[in-house]
Amino acid sequence: MNDLDDILKGARELGKKIAEHGRSKQFQAAAKAVEADKEAQSLMRSYREAVNKIATLEAQGKPIEPGDKRTAAEAQQKLAGNAPIKEMMKQQANYMEMMHSVMGAIEEAAAGEEKA
Repeated sequence: MNDLDDILKGARELGKKIAEHGRSKQFQAAAKAVEADKEAQSLMRSYREAVNKIATLEAQGKPIEPGDKRTAAEAQQKLAGNAPIKEMMKQQANYMEMMHSVMGAIEEAAAGEEKA
């Protein structure tokens, strides 16, 4: 039977391999580029504010004005059109696909269904 320390050691080793993988590095680089881009930060802030306003109105049972919806939609379009954000989202999708595969492999192994 494996000791918990052995399992945690293996998890740390797996974490290091994941961090060293190209998809992880590309996602981190894209995230840093967005973080350093003032326009991207401004667009994300505007989008977050618009979405939060709508969520607050919904939670309070208040009507959502067409202008609020339009502001949120415009903020979303601008966000989607920003090159650094677009690249980060692409790299995030690649990273998440990898992590989904890793989790699937872990679940298969834990269930004794390991595939070659």
